[in-house]
Amino acid sequence: MGIRIQPREIDVPEDDPFKNDLLDRKESAEVLTHLVGSIEGPCVLAVDAAWGAGKTTFLRIWSQHLRNQGFPVVEFNAWETDHSGDPFVVLSGELTEGLQEYKDEPLAPKIAKTKEIATEILRQSIPNVIRATAADIGDVPLMEEVSQSLVSYAKDKLSGYQKAQKSVNTFRNVLQDMAGTLSKARGDRPLIVVIDELDRCRPSYAVELLEVAKHLFSVENIVFVLAVNRSELGHSINALYGSEFDAEGYLRRFFDVDFRLPEPERDAFIAAMLDAIQINDYFTRTRDRFAASHASTVRAWLLGFFDAPDLSLRRIAQAIHRLGLVFASLRSDRTSLASATVVALIVRTIDPDLYHRFVRGEVSDLEVSNMVFDRLGGRTLQEKYGDYFEMILIRGWMEITSSSSSELWQEYKGIVDGKESDRVSGDLDRDYANQVIELLGNTTGVGFKYAAQRLELLSPDLIEEHTGAASNDS
Repeated sequence: MGIRIQPREIDVPEDDPFKNDLLDRKESAEVLTHLVGSIEGPCVLAVDAAWGAGKTTFLRIWSQHLRNQGFPVVEFNAWETDHSGDPFVVLSGELTEGLQEYKDEPLAPKIAKTKEIATEILRQSIPNVIRATAADIGDVPLMEEVSQSLVSYAKDKLSGYQKAQKSVNTFRNVLQDMAGTLSKARGDRPLIVVIDELDRCRPSYAVELLEVAKHLFSVENIVFVLAVNRSELGHSINALYGSEFDAEGYLRRFFDVDFRLPEPERDAFIAAMLDAIQINDYFTRTRDRFAASHASTVRAWLLGFFDAPDLSLRRIAQAIHRLGLVFASLRSDRTSLASATVVALIVRTIDPDLYHRFVRGEVSDLEVSNMVFDRLGGRTLQEKYGDYFEMILIRGWMEITSSSSSELWQEYKGIVDGKESDRVSGDLDRDYANQVIELLGNTTGVGFKYAAQRLELLSPDLIEEHTGAASNDS
C-alpha cells in the first residue's frame, strides 16, 4: 500500500457531519446555525481564527449541517479563484453555478435572469475607463478642439456610468428576487454563501472581493459567511493602502457580525492524528526491543510539547504526518531512534530555521533548549519532560559536532558543581541539573544525526523490506 504525502481531509458524512469532528465544534456550528436562521435582511458574517486553526474543516462540517437543517448553501474557496482577476465574475459565476442543485424549485428562470444581467454588467465594465485622455483624443493641435473632445469624452463616460449603475440596480433587484424565491421555498431560511481562505488571496483581490460582496451582492435573504484570519486580512489591507491606513475600521464597514472560533481541545486532536498515522503499527512490526516504551514516549511527548497555543493545528498535523511517513517507510530491522526523532521533530516544528542551523552545527544546544521551553510553556513543561529531552539535545550536539562537550552540558555541570546560573536556581533545579548529567552518563548515543536524516527523508534506512537484505543498525 502506498504512503500519502499529505494528510487526508476528514470525511464529512452527509447524515452525521460531526462524526469525525476532531475539534469538538458542534456547539459553535449550532450557535451559528441559530444565528443565521434568525437574521432579517442582508448580512456578512466573519468567522475568525488563526491560520491553521481548522477554519476550512469547520466550514465543511457546518455547511453540511446547514444543508441538513434545510438551508440552501453555496461554498467556494476564494484562494482558488484568485487567478481570475475579477471578483464580480467569481461571485456571480460561483453563485449561479452553486444554485444549480436547487433548479428543480421555482428558481431556474430567476437564475438565468441573474446570469443575464451579470453578463450585461461585465460587458459594460470591460473597457478601461481610466485610460489616458490623450489616447482617446489623439493629436489635436488647437485648444478649442481639445476642449470639445474632452467634453465629448466626459459625456460618453457619464453615459456609460449611468448605464452601468442602472444595470447594477437591476442586478441587485433580480438577485433579491431569486434569493427571496429560494428562501420562501426553504421555509424562510436565507441562502448561505460560504467563502473560505479570503485572507490567503492577493491583497487587491481580497479587498475587491469584500467590496463586491458588500455593495453588489448584499441583498435580502443572503448571508455571506467569510472565513478569515482577521489580523492577516488587516495586513493585506495595509499592504494595499499603506501602513497608516485604519485597516480595522475599514473591516468594520464590511462585517456585520464577528464570530471568533473558540480554541480547540488540542489533546484530542493530537491523539486522533497519532491514531490516524497508525504509528503503533510500526512499533508492533519492528524488531526494536524498546518498541513498547517508545510508543508511549512518542505519544506523551507530542501531547505535551504540541499543546502550545501558538502552534497552529495545520503545522501540528503536518509534523505528525511527517513522523508517520518516516516510520511507515522505515525497515523493521532498523532501530527506531524514536526519542531522538521526536525531539528533532519538535524542534523542527517550532522553529525550522533554528533546527536546520542546529543540525549543521551552527547554533548550540543551549540556544535550542531556551527557544523550545520559552515558546512552549517554560518551567512546567521542562520539569515534566525536560531532563530526557535536554539529554538528547546534548547528545545530538555531540554527535553532530563530534565533540565531547556542549554549552548546555557545561551549564548543568557548573550547576552541579555549585556555580551560579541565570538558567536555573535553588535546590530543586540543582537536582534537575544533576538528573540531566546522570542521564548523559548512562547514555552513549541517541542517534540524533540519523534521526534528522530520516526526518528529511535522506536516510537509506527508509527503504522497503524487499529492496535489500536485513543489516545491522546504523
